[in-house]
Amino acid sequence: MVLNAAYALATACVKEYQSKFSRKDFTGPQLFACLVLREHQKKSYRGLVALLKDAPQWCADIGLKKVPDHNTLCRAHKQLVKPGVVEKMMDVSIATARELERRHRRNKKKKGPKKT
Repeated sequence: MVLNAAYALATACVKEYQSKFSRKDFTGPQLFACLVLREHQKKSYRGLVALLKDAPQWCADIGLKKVPDHNTLCRAHKQLVKPGVVEKMMDVSIATARELERRHRRNKKKKGPKKT
């Protein structure tokens, strides 16, 4: 669930490919989702690689055809975890949370008070 949520957020905020010279094996959102999973699971880069190799369904969920190398993840961290990118993600997260709250309130009003 963490991996999928991070991927959805990054899809809205991160460029598909960080460099025009990239081999395009992995997208920015895929790498960001992996980095979030790394933090969530408190793993090293090599530990994350092992975890992803043991969970092919997680990779398939975000469209990874193969598991990124630990060096790729390390380089992605340097590119993706920057103040501008993180601020944009926070803005998108807050806007999404506000929209969900509005929907929740509308649905609650439609249902009306519960009868006892």
